[in-house]
Amino acid sequence: MKAADPKAVLPRAFRLGLEGLGTSTCTRVNETLRTGLEQLQKDAKDYGNTREQKHAEAVLLWCEGKMRAAANLWEEILVEYPTDLMAIKFAHEAYFFMGDAKGKRDSVQAVLPKHKGTEPCYSYLHGMWAFGLEECEQYDEAEKEAVKALNLNRFDCWATHARAHCMVMQGRNDEGINFMESTVDDWRPGWVIATHNYWHNALFYIEKGDYETPLTIFDNEVCRRANRPKQSVLDLADAASMLWRLELEGVDVGKRWHDLPNLSSHSEDHVTCFNDAHLGIAFQRRGDTDEEAHLYETLVDFAKNADVDNAQVCRDVGVALYEGMQLYGKGQYDEAAEKMLPVRHEVYRIGGSNAQRDIFAQTLIQACIMSKDPERFNQTNTLLDERSALNKNSSIGERLAAKFRKYHPL
Repeated sequence: MKAADPKAVLPRAFRLGLEGLGTSTCTRVNETLRTGLEQLQKDAKDYGNTREQKHAEAVLLWCEGKMRAAANLWEEILVEYPTDLMAIKFAHEAYFFMGDAKGKRDSVQAVLPKHKGTEPCYSYLHGMWAFGLEECEQYDEAEKEAVKALNLNRFDCWATHARAHCMVMQGRNDEGINFMESTVDDWRPGWVIATHNYWHNALFYIEKGDYETPLTIFDNEVCRRANRPKQSVLDLADAASMLWRLELEGVDVGKRWHDLPNLSSHSEDHVTCFNDAHLGIAFQRRGDTDEEAHLYETLVDFAKNADVDNAQVCRDVGVALYEGMQLYGKGQYDEAAEKMLPVRHEVYRIGGSNAQRDIFAQTLIQACIMSKDPERFNQTNTLLDERSALNKNSSIGERLAAKFRKYHPL
């Protein structure tokens, strides 16, 4: 397509948008991306229509770190062109990385009635809406939409992912394992999210207290994919998340932290606090103290000096969360709790899903349980209740409560 029409705007907006929405890079650290976007703006002005110009500008805004402005522009496109799949999907992704569950739900909900049902890729809208509904804790409606999407196209790995979310948040672990493993040949070819879907399958086992199977999933699927030549920071986050969660459960993961690829190429990205927190724990657990120190130093500088959306999130939430995770990893439980407690209700702003952000809730609870300060460990019951309200029927929650009673008997 590029060879046939080198000045075409939408194909390049699509390609550059995918690169930016992968959250592995941005214009601040990637000169090639910046140059490509500058040329795209020029060509959009010279050759594009109004819609193409808006797409080009929205992708530029996103890659510059102006996330909300980009989402608003994609929504502006959808007012006039509600069947524009690129605007629908890019807005959906933007809301995800901003932690905006209602935006993720309502954006798709608004355009779905304006589709006839015969358009190409129509079925994917139901899977996208399902995920938005799930993140708003509307699990019954979400699962119905996910099933509808999968009945229309069983290879819709995003709908599979949305249904897996419904199951893990409701504690339906055996059902979740059966669902994921009976459909693996359908969702595994979707390489962009395959690592994440394997991560989801592992969560069900961790909830059940079966730790050997997640280690096997890590070895055979997650780590292998995280080491692909075209590295995805999201795959690295899934890998780090798995190992940290297993260690929270008291599992010895051996040398697996060292099996992760070199992460240093992402140390100065700072596209989302979610990514940075996961990179930081990976550096620490690998013993890469210099790399972790560099990541932290540049994160603090970014939070202080950058004028983009994520810098504000870092100032309000991300730096404290990052510091808390690091302190926990060093066994400084009182200090970890002190950092994380004040920001816990704002953690959604770092992006990701409820299930993904549970790593921080679990870590904070563990820190309070292990604390020697009565003011800290007395917070544990409140934290357990907060987590149980979101994670229904959680075996991890039961184990955490039992651990608290063991350490702090009445």
